[in-house]
Amino acid sequence: MSQVQPSIPDSCPPYTLFDDGPAYRVEEKLGLLQDGRRRTGRRVLFSMVVAWLPMLLLAAAQGLAIGPTRLESFLMDFIINVRFLITVPVLLVGEAICEAQLRTVVRQFIDARLVKDEARTQFEKIVQHTVGVSRSGRTDALLVGLAYLHGLIAIIVHLYGLHYPTWRAPSIGGHITISLAGYWYLLVAFPFYAFLLWRWLFRIGLWWWFLRQVSKLDLQITPTHRDGAGGLGFLSDSFQAFIPFVFAEGALIAGTMADFVMYEGDTPLQYQWHVIAFVSVLLILIVGPLSAFMRPLYKAKEEAMLQYGAFASRLIHVVEGKWIHPTPMREDLESSMPDFRAVTHLGQSVAAVRNMSILPLQKDDVLKLIVAALLPLLPVAVTQIPMGEVFSLLLKAVL
Repeated sequence: MSQVQPSIPDSCPPYTLFDDGPAYRVEEKLGLLQDGRRRTGRRVLFSMVVAWLPMLLLAAAQGLAIGPTRLESFLMDFIINVRFLITVPVLLVGEAICEAQLRTVVRQFIDARLVKDEARTQFEKIVQHTVGVSRSGRTDALLVGLAYLHGLIAIIVHLYGLHYPTWRAPSIGGHITISLAGYWYLLVAFPFYAFLLWRWLFRIGLWWWFLRQVSKLDLQITPTHRDGAGGLGFLSDSFQAFIPFVFAEGALIAGTMADFVMYEGDTPLQYQWHVIAFVSVLLILIVGPLSAFMRPLYKAKEEAMLQYGAFASRLIHVVEGKWIHPTPMREDLESSMPDFRAVTHLGQSVAAVRNMSILPLQKDDVLKLIVAALLPLLPVAVTQIPMGEVFSLLLKAVL
């Protein structure tokens, strides 16, 4: 009677990047959470009520919703409206997606028995430390500080680069002064957006650190694994956690381009190198953490090549000595098949080791990131470029 293997106790702490910090408790008091889960609709509505709607109302009160010029019209500012009607909501909604996906990826280290028993305690300490940093009040305080520092830089750049009246700083009585909507943008709305942006960037940095620490553990890497990455191919699934961030920032780039394309007469093709640079930076941010596993995968591959090579030589010598060098009788041919099948299977294992990638990523997952980054740019592109040419350019960029 076969014995049932005992299961590994589920003692690994939950890997939640966006829960249980001070910001989380504030959301709980505001009724943006229910039974520990985010209420997506309420969070999006709250972001609009706090950031976008006051600017609209204040701009309308001063006649700047649709002002005397394009620059003095709040509703004609593509960058601002995209930032607070698309980018901010997507960043908020994407947090739950990111949290669930990363938790699944981290659990796979345990479920797939990639972490050896003697390294299990170290793995759990890494998880606990990462979660602790994420939930720390100091972390939220740092992010708030970065958000307002970002806002201060935005104020300085805006004021010193001010050459024409805008809805944030219109001309009143011949003097350019900051409007009510401008004050709200600089003191509330922009810091709110900057806080979300820096929180995502901080979590991406934390993900880099986490994978770097895990890569130093004694992992059970299987060079013959079918995923072609020693059993670490599931790490490529982590890219899906950051698709909302990629899409949100792509929308912001699209809004920036739209201002110049629609109002300044520029063409989308003028910004092709900007778009390429933008996609490249995103790929480095999201795909880069997986490079931490290149060294252990390379080491495992080299060791496996030597081990399988030696074993293959021994097996082939045995089979040749038994069936090739002596002249086998006809009735012995059928009984020789298992030995030759063993040689064939070993050859397949050797080929799997030779083809193993030392970077655990899948091409399809990388393509999803690129598509998510470029998708928001389509509405801008089709205003000036025929759809056929747009898809042709996208295919060239992707393939």
